[in-house]
Amino acid sequence: MRRSNTTTFVLLSVAILLQGTSHVVASSQEAQLSKLMASGRSRLRLSLSPNGPAETDTCSDSGTYAPLPERCKRPPSGGKEADRIKELPGQPPRARFGQYSGYVTVNEERGRELFYYFVESPADAASKPLILWLNGGPGCSSLGYGAMMELGPFRVNPDGETLSENKHAWNSLANVIFLESPAGVGFSFSRDAADYKTAGDRRTAEDTYIFLVNWLERFPDYKGRELYVAGESYGGHFVPQAATVVTLMNRRLPARQTPINLRGIFLGNPLLDLYLYEKGKLEFMWSHGVISDEVWASTLHNCSFLHDLCSSNASEHTFEGGRMDCFNLYAPVCLQSPNGTYYSSSHLPGYDPCSDHYVRSYLNSVEVQEALHARIRNWSACMPNLVWNDSPAFMVPTIRYLVDCGLRVWIYSGDFDSICSLTATRYSVKDLNLAVTKKWGPWYTPNGEVGGFVQQYQGGFTLASVRAAGHMVPTFQPERALVLLRAFLRNTLPPADIVTN
Repeated sequence: MRRSNTTTFVLLSVAILLQGTSHVVASSQEAQLSKLMASGRSRLRLSLSPNGPAETDTCSDSGTYAPLPERCKRPPSGGKEADRIKELPGQPPRARFGQYSGYVTVNEERGRELFYYFVESPADAASKPLILWLNGGPGCSSLGYGAMMELGPFRVNPDGETLSENKHAWNSLANVIFLESPAGVGFSFSRDAADYKTAGDRRTAEDTYIFLVNWLERFPDYKGRELYVAGESYGGHFVPQAATVVTLMNRRLPARQTPINLRGIFLGNPLLDLYLYEKGKLEFMWSHGVISDEVWASTLHNCSFLHDLCSSNASEHTFEGGRMDCFNLYAPVCLQSPNGTYYSSSHLPGYDPCSDHYVRSYLNSVEVQEALHARIRNWSACMPNLVWNDSPAFMVPTIRYLVDCGLRVWIYSGDFDSICSLTATRYSVKDLNLAVTKKWGPWYTPNGEVGGFVQQYQGGFTLASVRAAGHMVPTFQPERALVLLRAFLRNTLPPADIVTN
């Protein structure tokens, strides 16, 4: 094991508290992540034992988060009926489920307000679990990406004014909250402009916890409901860190208060390790014919994958001037015609690479913003000029901590993504140092097609691939993503046998 888990939560605390500032300017979730990775942040170096975990309680509270309750003081919350959405402009006529959106205050003194969009399940919502969805970036919108382009009930049509039904929406299986975080992302804001220059992993996790507590006060019917935190990309930081804060705070609650019933996390194509991110990306691109044998051999010989230089040198030998989506090597790209309209370079059933343009038009409609109870403002998919102040170099100890705490932890990975690649994820999973309980094998969709491959480890930790999916799995393979989610919520592996009708 390359990194020991003997001081799991101590390492997490040291990592989160590290201060190394990054400036990020980007227009998409993918570009935001790429900019951050190329920004040259200070790398975290730790002295680690090669012998694996010590014989200690790895799920114990180390005390390094002693001030946490003071930092997580919560302001008062409002009522849910004020947040009810009567109808979104242009939505299909048969949308029979509750929709809510609005603001939850997470810091009254500074005026930090996080915006959420919540959709209930259309059938038997009262018996179904709750999912909190967090997009990555960092600094990109869970409303614009998660809700409108991936797993929400609607997709925005090319006219930028109307919506169509997403037949594989996740609210068919659960009630889903989409949170725009941190303040400054999407419709979320702070009345103190200094907050936009001091964003980072630690405060984002704490604000997410405060949001959840206040949201549950606003929606008391969901108190005690099974909760799962899910996300993708830089959500590989946001999701496990939020789960860690919830876990610690649950232990410190007075007996009279109901703890948040967190049961697990569900991570897609996550960024888990800055070192292995680079190695996995380059190895994936070599194995898919983007990098030559000679360049890959030279990279392996000269690079320890501890410096950004390795990545930049290799990328010079890939392609120049051509259009290619590194977040799905085999997907079409969005092109712009001379008259300003957007179109796809080729056809991929069910996928439109220009969707982000439609979403931007839709969410910048004043009528839409009023229906969402949002502040009238210029909405953008990712926070411009983001300053990111703290980010652990790797999240493996945090993942192991949550597994040891008994949470259900699944990671799924679209196997066409070269950036947060399945290759890099498998390196990080190996670093968890968990014994395999069910070996790698195929799982199937209802029509008998191989949906991907899956392997399970001690403690129930599960790694699954999603075949022919890119970075945003529910966008590229919505049915396969839903099959996997159903298995996760049932706490059973996806179908390992072909089901014949």
